[in-house]
Amino acid sequence: MREYSALSIVSPAVDNILLGCKSVEIRSWLPPELPIYDLLLVQNNNYLNDGDSDPDGVALALVDIFKVYDWTYNDYLQRSNEVTLGREWKKGYYIWELENIRKIENKPKAVAQKGIYTINVPELILCKSRRLSF
Repeated sequence: MREYSALSIVSPAVDNILLGCKSVEIRSWLPPELPIYDLLLVQNNNYLNDGDSDPDGVALALVDIFKVYDWTYNDYLQRSNEVTLGREWKKGYYIWELENIRKIENKPKAVAQKGIYTINVPELILCKSRRLSF
């Protein structure tokens, strides 16, 4: 087991990241500090409220985050549905640029929680093919 900082994202967002359709995450809050290395992306099927968790999440990717900036209406207009997931633009949100995207082959179960949280998962097997970057 190894400890990671993790971010849960509702399906199909991480799938879209791994397909190359999405290279950002849109959040209503800022990360506690930058850069963030080896952030574990956990995909789950339910939106979580404060204090909620979802034991059926799956660890699908590791990413690094170096840049976060305000999400503008112009950014919204330039993003595809795979990025916005059909949501309307709202002021006060931020774009987190995902870099050094690495697919996890063994896809271990991982509890999904709100915010950036710490989790222990079994050893990750990363995909041997090229790293995804945009």
